[in-house]
Amino acid sequence: MKIRKAILYFFLSVGGPSLLNGQMAGNPVGVRGEGEWTVSAIGTYVNQQLGYETAVSRRIFLKSSWGLTPWLDVFCTGGGVQVDLNRSEANVVDYKGKYRFGYGLGFNLSLKLEFNAWLWGGGQALRFPSQGSFLEYFDTGGESDYREFEMTYDWREFQGHLGFVFPYRSLRFYAAGVLWAVQRLETKQEYLQYGNFRGFVGEVEGEYRSGAWTGGVFGVEFLLPQRYSICIESLVFNEENYQVMVGICQTGFAEW
Repeated sequence: MKIRKAILYFFLSVGGPSLLNGQMAGNPVGVRGEGEWTVSAIGTYVNQQLGYETAVSRRIFLKSSWGLTPWLDVFCTGGGVQVDLNRSEANVVDYKGKYRFGYGLGFNLSLKLEFNAWLWGGGQALRFPSQGSFLEYFDTGGESDYREFEMTYDWREFQGHLGFVFPYRSLRFYAAGVLWAVQRLETKQEYLQYGNFRGFVGEVEGEYRSGAWTGGVFGVEFLLPQRYSICIESLVFNEENYQVMVGICQTGFAEW
C-alpha cells in the first residue's frame, strides 16, 4: 500500500467529527535517522479547563519529519482544529467553532542508552484560530431576547517532554514528563438582541495564560511492515486536562 493511500484511508476511517483526536508528543517515537523523511497522519482529542470554561478541541494533522542527525528530527505540522467551549450555565448556548487551519513546528531527539532503552525528548509550538459565539438569554425566557458574544480566538500552545522509550520486539513503549503552556488571545464583540431590535454594544480584547502545567505522556508504537507504524498515546495533567492521540506514519521514499 502506498503511503498516500494509507493517509487517505486513515482520514476516511477515523477523521469524522466523533474522532478522538493530545497533541502529538511523538509519532513516531524516537528518531528515524539522518536524512530520513517521515510523514504522519494524526488525530487528537483535547480537553482543557481554561478559567470557567471547558475547551474541547478535535485536531486532524499531517506531520512531516526530517532527520537532521542520527539523534535529531525536526518537524512541521498542518491541519484542521475545531474548538467547542462549554460554560455549563443554564441560560447560555455554548460556543461551537468550525474547523480552522492550525500549524506548528517542533523537534524530536533520542539517545541510545547502555541498557535496552532510549532517552527521548523534544518540544513543539502550535498555533490556530477559532471563531464562534455564545448566546446568553435573559431571565425573562424570551426566545428572541439575548446577548450574543462573538468570539475570535488566537490559540498558542507550547510543549516540552523528556522521558524514556523501551522497545520490545515490534513494540515501543514510552513515557515522559511533560511541560505544557497555553496562551489565548481573544476579541469579544457584544450584541444585544431584543425582539426585532439588534444593536452593537462594544468590543473587548483580552488574554488568557495558563502558566506552565506538568503532567505525563504514556504511549505505545506498533512497528509494521513497509516501515509503517501506528502510535497511540495519552497525555494527562489532571482529570480536567488531558489529551488522547492516534496516528499512522511511514518513513522513507520506497513506497511512493
